[in-house]
Parts: sequence; C-alpha cells; structure tokens
Amino acid sequence: MKILVIRFSSAGDIILTSPFVRALRRRYPDAEVHFAVKEEFASLLEHSPHVDRLITLPRGAGFATLLRMKSALIAELGGEYDIVFDLHDSLRSRHLRFGMGRAVAVVRKPTLDKWLLVHRKIDRMQPVVPIPLRYLETGRPFSIEDDGEGLELHIGGTLAPIAPAAGRPTIGLAPGARHFTKRWPAERYRELAGALVARLDARIVIFGSDDDRSAGAEIIRGLPDAVNLAGRATLLEAAAACDVCDVVVTNDSAMTHVAAARRRPVVTIFGSTAQQFGFGPFRTPSAVVENVGLHCRPCTTIGRASCPEGHFRCMLEIGSEEVAAAVVAARQNARSPRR
Repeated sequence: MKILVIRFSSAGDIILTSPFVRALRRRYPDAEVHFAVKEEFASLLEHSPHVDRLITLPRGAGFATLLRMKSALIAELGGEYDIVFDLHDSLRSRHLRFGMGRAVAVVRKPTLDKWLLVHRKIDRMQPVVPIPLRYLETGRPFSIEDDGEGLELHIGGTLAPIAPAAGRPTIGLAPGARHFTKRWPAERYRELAGALVARLDARIVIFGSDDDRSAGAEIIRGLPDAVNLAGRATLLEAAAACDVCDVVVTNDSAMTHVAAARRRPVVTIFGSTAQQFGFGPFRTPSAVVENVGLHCRPCTTIGRASCPEGHFRCMLEIGSEEVAAAVVAARQNARSPRR
C-alpha cells in the first residue's frame, strides 16, 4: 500500500502536520508513506520515522516542473497511490493530486469563516480548532484518529549550538516573522530581554533568519552571556537549541511550532492575526498575549506589510512587562508537578 501526503509549505504548517503523519503511520503501519514538500522545507521531515520517502519540489519550480515530477511518479509507481491526502489544497497541490490516488482526501479550510472574521468581524470560528486537528479530521473517513499527543520535530543527530547555562534559566526570543504586522517591535523585545535578565538572571538566546540578525544583535546588546543565533543556525539546529530553553517567546511564526514540537513552554504574541485561525501553541505549556478588543483586529489571516489603520495598536499597546509576566508564569506552570 502506498500513501501520499501533500503539504508543500511553509515551515510551521509542515510541523503542524506531524500529529496527522504519526496517526497515519499508526493506522497503516505497513504502508509506504510518501510526503510531497518544497525542497527548502524537506529537512523538517527527513528524520521522521513515519515518512518513508520525500517527494521534493525544487526551489523556484513552476508548474512545468511539477507536472514533470508528477509524470515521473506515475511512471515509477505504475499507476496511482492507494490514498492521497492533500493537506494544502493549493493550486499546486490540486495539480499534483489530480489523477494520483484511488482515494483522495482534502483538508477542509474555513475560508468563508476567516473572511467574515477579517472583513466583517463576525466570529464563527469559536470554539477555536487548532490546525493539527483540522488535518486529523481529513483522515477521519480512513479511521485515522487523534492520539492526544502534541507536535513532533525529529532532528536526528543535530547538535544544539548552545549548552545549558548552569544554574540559570535560558529564555529564547524569536523576534522575526514573514510580515511586518506579525512582529512585536524589536525595541519591545529588548525591553523584555532586560526585564528577564533583571528578574530571573536569565540568559537570552535569539532565534531567527538572517533578516533578523541585526535586530537580534540590538536586542541583546550589552546583556551578559546572550547568544544571537539569528542567521547562524539551521531550523533543525534552532530546534535543538530550543531543548536548552526554559521558555521560548515568539510572534505568530514558525518558531511557535518548532518550540512546541520540542515540548518547550511557549509564549506567543499575536498582532494583526488571531488565535481563531488555529495557529496557537499546540499541546505544550503556553500562553498567548494579544491586544483584545480592538475593532480592527484581526485585519489579515497571514500578515501585512503595514498597519492598514496607521496606528499598529495591536502590537504597540502590548507592553514588555505583560509579556515578561507571561514568561514567568509559563515557566512556573511547566515546572509545577501535574496532578
């Protein structure tokens, strides 16, 4: 039996498929499971014990490349997959799945409900359904069931680029995000870092891409023993470094899910987006900080290049002390024995 799972991008979304892939393997332990993903995100799956083969779409590939890849797969398989699970439902994934499976299941996206929340402020997305549960729902007709566990990110032999700080907590800060309106300002992260050093004697570690390197350097300027990994660590190395952290603070970005997949306490700051879209920390000790009650929020599902109202209150009115208190509480909750 051969099964294809499709989720081309992005990093966080792929990590959010991990409960589905784990449940799929449990349901079909002897199946050959293939996963179609963009080349730049393949490392997130290459060590998964639940995936037998990665079907990688090269960087910058267009539809011609996708169709050639599809033709080669059909020829190699000598026909169709037994089941195709499309967890992306994009134009590319539709092209790939068409005619590729004897049975096909496609994730159901709440497109209308998201539109109503963003454009009419009509909230039909309560209770909040986390994205991993939407993926699992796709497998329900095939008796793929939620095991109640959290996310996974298998890192193989990847080593953490930092060591534990003896006798001191390590707090990870991830100030980046793809879109401006999802970024809590760097100066607030700097205030937060200073507050955590003063309150907890914390060592601060910065996570992010090369675009976040200069902001990271400014956030930790003058702080003792602080480490800036932005642009200096792969995503798997960042995941390994999360294992050393007592708490990770993120925007609504992939690092939320990286930290959650490594079962670390997470504090996530939401600005122009909202928890209702299902991208909050999943099944890990966590807190969400957001400026509730703004008439203009959420103004987007994925983020914007600038605030459409011109005031950016969703982020600017979140103070560093509020986030620091959430960090302290998340750390204490994670250390408290469960009853």
